[in-house]
Parts: sequence; C-alpha cells; structure tokens
Amino acid sequence: MPDNFFEKKLVYHIESMLNKEQLAETIRGCRKGNRYAQNRLYRAFYAWASAICQRYTRNAEEARECTQDGFFKVFTKIDKYSGDLPFEAWLKKVMVNTCIDRYRSRLNETPTVELGEAHDATILAETLINADAEDLLHLVRQLPPAYQTTFNLFAMEGYEYQEIADLLGVSIGSVKSNLSKARARLKELLTKRQKEDAYARQ
Repeated sequence: MPDNFFEKKLVYHIESMLNKEQLAETIRGCRKGNRYAQNRLYRAFYAWASAICQRYTRNAEEARECTQDGFFKVFTKIDKYSGDLPFEAWLKKVMVNTCIDRYRSRLNETPTVELGEAHDATILAETLINADAEDLLHLVRQLPPAYQTTFNLFAMEGYEYQEIADLLGVSIGSVKSNLSKARARLKELLTKRQKEDAYARQ
C-alpha cells in the first residue's frame, strides 16, 4: 500500500481567505495580541484545522475541543513560528500535537482492545480503494484511540516508526503492532459495512 494512499483519500483543501501578504500581516497582528488578526486567522483556517482534529477524535464534540485547544496554542505560541516552514505546516503540527496531548491524557481511561492477527496491508488497500473520504473518516473514528492515533501519524502525517514511538512514548514494537491492528480493524469494519449495504440493496 503506498504511504500516501490515505492522504489522497482523506484530502482536505485549505480554502484560506488570505493571500501571502495578508497572511504575513495577520501573523504580525497575532504576535501583538490583536483580536481582529486572531479572529481573521481563526476564520481562515478553522475548517482545515478541524478536519485534521476529526481524524484523531471520536466525535464532533471532541474534534471541536481539540481544534479550540489547538488555536489557543497557536495564538499563545505564535512567536515561535519562525517562518522557515509554510504557516500551514506549522499550524498542522500544532493541531496534531494537541490531539496527541489529548490522547496521552486519556491513556489510563481507555481499555486496550486486542485483535487477532493483522491482515496484509495490500489486502487492506484493495478493500478500501473504493471507499470515499467520509467513509474512511467514519471508519478511522471507530478505531481504539491507540490504533487511531498511530494509524493517523503513519498513514496521514507520514511519520516514521521511531518518530511515532518518540511522540507517543512507546516502543517501536508497539507502534508496528498498533498499526497492524489498526489496518486489520479497518478492513473488518469496511467489510462489514459493505455486507450491510449489499443486504440493504436486496
């Protein structure tokens, strides 16, 4: 399965109202604590940031909370944005890290779900190839938090095993195990969904 397979399936375009000059001006305003500039940035990037958080959360309410927390960090840490990366890349990193912080804070609240032996990734790709973005988002949200977070970091954000292990504070073995189980669970969920749809059409 290509590394960017799910990135292509779950793609969200940034429909920013700001051109390059406007964005630079808005960032300068945010650094000064200007409320108008903060509101302008928030409105321009909210939908895109929310789409990122939706992949790491269980429902719309959690996604909204993560998005709000993420923007709070954006506004309080915007002085750390050096401009070396595109602003969108920096904002995305803030949102992903916010979701990871939420995941870490809830580790002790969520029971581990054990699954059987994982299916091969190629089989999963063949099964998911016809699923649309909304279907995939719905399926990913049904994964246990550990699988959901690991899967998103690997398949959506392009992190390597070691990077994911460092972010989540787990071993590389755990990362690989959770990724395999996430793929297996996604295949099971989609297969079940397809059978239900076929039965409904009869």
